[in-house]
Amino acid sequence: MKNRIRIFCWRLFLVLTGALLVFFCLPPGAPNQPLTTRVLSDQGEVIAALYKEHREPAVLREIPDFLCRAVLAVEDHRFYEHSGFSPVSFFRALYHNLFIRRGLQGGSTITQQLAKTGYLYAERSLVRKAKEVLYAFRLELHYTKEQILEMYLNQIYFGHGAYGVKTAAQTYFGRELAELNRAEMALLAGLPKGPALYSPYLDRNAAEDRIKVVLQRMESAGYLSAGEKEEILKEGLRLPGLRRQPRQARYFLDFALEEAARLLRVDRDRLSTMGLTIETTLSLRCQEAAETALKKGLAPYQKAGQPQGALIAVDPRSGAIKALTGGTSYTQTSFNRATHARRQPGSAFKPFVYLAALEAGYTLASNISCQPFTWESPTGIYEPVDYGDQPYHHRDLSLREALAVSCNIAAVSLHHELKMTPVIGMARRLGITSPLPSHIALALGTAEVTPLELLTAYLPLANGGRAVMPWAVKAIYDRSGRLLWQRRPHSRQVLDPRLAFLLTSALQDTLKPGGTAAEAGKKLQHPAAGKTGTTQGNRDAWFAGYTPQLAAVVYIGHDRNHPLPGGGGRLAAPVWVDFINKALAGEANSGFPVPPGIVARPICRETGLLATPACPQKKEYFRGGHDPVLHCSKHRLLKLQLCRESGLLPGPYCRRTEEKEFRWGEQPRSQCQRCRPPRSLWELLFNNGHPQSDPPVPAE
Repeated sequence: MKNRIRIFCWRLFLVLTGALLVFFCLPPGAPNQPLTTRVLSDQGEVIAALYKEHREPAVLREIPDFLCRAVLAVEDHRFYEHSGFSPVSFFRALYHNLFIRRGLQGGSTITQQLAKTGYLYAERSLVRKAKEVLYAFRLELHYTKEQILEMYLNQIYFGHGAYGVKTAAQTYFGRELAELNRAEMALLAGLPKGPALYSPYLDRNAAEDRIKVVLQRMESAGYLSAGEKEEILKEGLRLPGLRRQPRQARYFLDFALEEAARLLRVDRDRLSTMGLTIETTLSLRCQEAAETALKKGLAPYQKAGQPQGALIAVDPRSGAIKALTGGTSYTQTSFNRATHARRQPGSAFKPFVYLAALEAGYTLASNISCQPFTWESPTGIYEPVDYGDQPYHHRDLSLREALAVSCNIAAVSLHHELKMTPVIGMARRLGITSPLPSHIALALGTAEVTPLELLTAYLPLANGGRAVMPWAVKAIYDRSGRLLWQRRPHSRQVLDPRLAFLLTSALQDTLKPGGTAAEAGKKLQHPAAGKTGTTQGNRDAWFAGYTPQLAAVVYIGHDRNHPLPGGGGRLAAPVWVDFINKALAGEANSGFPVPPGIVARPICRETGLLATPACPQKKEYFRGGHDPVLHCSKHRLLKLQLCRESGLLPGPYCRRTEEKEFRWGEQPRSQCQRCRPPRSLWELLFNNGHPQSDPPVPAE
């Protein structure tokens, strides 16, 4: 029995000894230091700092030697003499705390403090203290003193949410470490013992007293002379005010972080602890213009935060998102309407109908009737009408004119003539992914989409027919600056560049006199194309448009679907114009380039055929081979010889004629019957050689 107990004890001893050997032989790894992730704009400005512990690491060579000596003097002036545990400091602190009790002292070394905060927990117990000592020995075994000091200076808490010396310097003084004076570094060294007690923003006198204590410790440790101490005290603190971490463009930030988490395949919450640098596409100038324009546009109509709106802007050449706001106040509602509000786009959907028509062989000069139109379906009879006092134009409209005035009858008629499938295919091809019902009313934008989705489908129009997907993240770097991921822009041709240009040319008329956004267009300072959208009962107002440099969609609506005080032309278009003017201020007013294969022809405004000199003319663009070859017959001029007596075509006996000009169709077609041959020589001689017509018959 005794032998069994002895064997068990030896085995237990060997197991524990082996476990200790493994514990001390294996390096402890990096301490638990959640790092701050920074999100940058396209110009490198900090949009947001994300953290659970606000910490930006610094290497030891970045930290001034004076600051290191100040920390050592206050926390552990025997740091380079012990092996992680200082019996002298421990028993001195124990004696002081038991018998003197004037300000409790800690007996932990810098290595022990790193072990406690970086690897263990804050509970006060003998077990935790024992673990702390063991971890301290382990750290000393595997790391140099310089490595331990660097980890410690990046680990400790300085107050006001700042972890590590680099973040503390930026938070308290708004400067980098190398820019601090010695008094400021002395204060940083003294803060960790009591950030709430010694913060100069909470108690300036206490902070200055703490500086004196730190300098006194440095003098006692031999790091300073008395004369140097007095010089440092004269330097004083430069306090610009607490530096708050920026958190701008909150709706965009949500979108960018979701994209970054998806790219790295991590939970979004982890991003705030990984110490990443996330470079984004956001232009702070465009973002400010977007937020200002939306708030200004909604201010006259808002009550209790409604109606709300969204504005999203993208560089159509690359898909880079330059501005995104999903509402007027993120603090009031974080719901991102730019990416998640699903609403009917109304007439902003019509460009897809007209594109399908142009692809099928129609031209912008083709005429379509705006007359009452009914369509029978399994659900009943559908009869589209236009808004306003006149539900019908009761005349033919060219496709260009019908799109500019947003004629519902024309859009539905085209959709019907095309058998609906081409319109759905066109919308899909350009980027609409939401369900699109095969119904005649689809032409009027009855299928729900998000503002981001609608903008995606407009991008090929501004980009020569090439589709790009909107994106927000350019590159992601890890804590050491190593590139983890980088965007490689991609585009694909989804539309004939000539069709994109033709529709762009027509959509420019929306912002000109006669168009649905003409009033807003008076203030526009850049060449632009776009389309208004208004749903039934004024429940949604849209404007989707673009310039060669920037495409944007504005959506306005009540979250509870209440009616608005106006439509897209009145509410959304002014916001869009205001944004574009501010976002592109100072940039060249370059027009839309004309692709090869486009021809311009003078046509008759009424018939759409090649103009004659008598036609009311305008210039129209066509795809090569689709331009008209016949001249207008309605306004063609004819020169005819007519009888002076009757004004008709001259007969064989008409002797006096004259030349006159007529429009085609208005010329006389019958021959003169009034002029007759002479009846006698006398008549021939004395009537100037012209026969007389029959004398009038006297009345009875």
